[in-house]
This record gives sequence, C-alpha cells and structure tokens, in this order.
Amino acid sequence: MRHPFFKSSRQKVVSGWFFIGIGSRFRGDDAVGCLLADELAAAGLAAIEHSGEPTSLIDDWQGPERVMLLDAVFSGAAPGIIHHFDLRTETLPAAFSKPTTHAIGIAEAVEFARALGKLPPKIEFYGIEGQSFDYGRSLSPPVQEALEKLKGMLLKRYGSG
Repeated sequence: MRHPFFKSSRQKVVSGWFFIGIGSRFRGDDAVGCLLADELAAAGLAAIEHSGEPTSLIDDWQGPERVMLLDAVFSGAAPGIIHHFDLRTETLPAAFSKPTTHAIGIAEAVEFARALGKLPPKIEFYGIEGQSFDYGRSLSPPVQEALEKLKGMLLKRYGSG
C-alpha cells in the first residue's frame, strides 16, 4: 500500500528531490527512515515512507529525476554513524548487501534497478548505522541523535529548516 502523500509528492517533484524513507516503524532503529520521511514531509518536502520491498521501491522512484533513499543500516560501524553514497556512481558496500528486515537488501534492489536501466538520473542514499532492530523498541539514543543531525542537514540543504 502506498503512502497517502505519494500522489502529491510525485506531482510536486519537478526539479527538487523525492525522499523515500525505508524501514519498519516497529523494529527499533529500522524506523529511522520512516521517521525522517515524516519530518521532511511535515516541512513541505516530497517524502514518502516505504517498507523496502524491492519491486515496489523501484516502481516508486520512477518519474522523479532526483531520489534520496533514507534507511537504517547495520554494517558493523558505530551506532549513529551517517553513511552517504551517490548511487549513480557508487555501489553500496558489501556489508550493506545483507538482507535486513526487508525481503532482500536495498543494495540488491539498487543493483537490480541498475541492471534494468531503472535508476533515476540522480539517486543518493543516506544510511544511519543502527544498534537495535528488535521488535517493539524505540530508536536507540545514538540513532535518535543521528536522525536529528541528518534531518537538520537535509532541511538546511533542501527545505526551509
């Protein structure tokens, strides 16, 4: 099921960025992408929440010219570290290729889209290193702090914050 903001987001994205917050609100730090999308949408940016299911994710980024994926990652780095990749010129590291709470990892979805010629002209990824992905947990303190830092940076760069 698509987020109700989706249609207006797609219409609003002409020259700006389309933000896709990936994750599960019920699995601790995995909620960070969804929460970032909420914050960006509330600030008037085109942003949706997505579960990370690969085929619908690829479908959702068709149309907008600039897409930013926001997700929690677990690569072994310190919790709260913010990773950034330009996915047109870089692949996500192998540590990001492990399946997460999504059916397959986001790295595999991106590479599948690349092979099909379905990447947008500009696509970037911000991942916040998670600590706890347990069901029913809230964000861990380092991830909450990183969420605030990344939100501030994105709003300063792309919004009115």
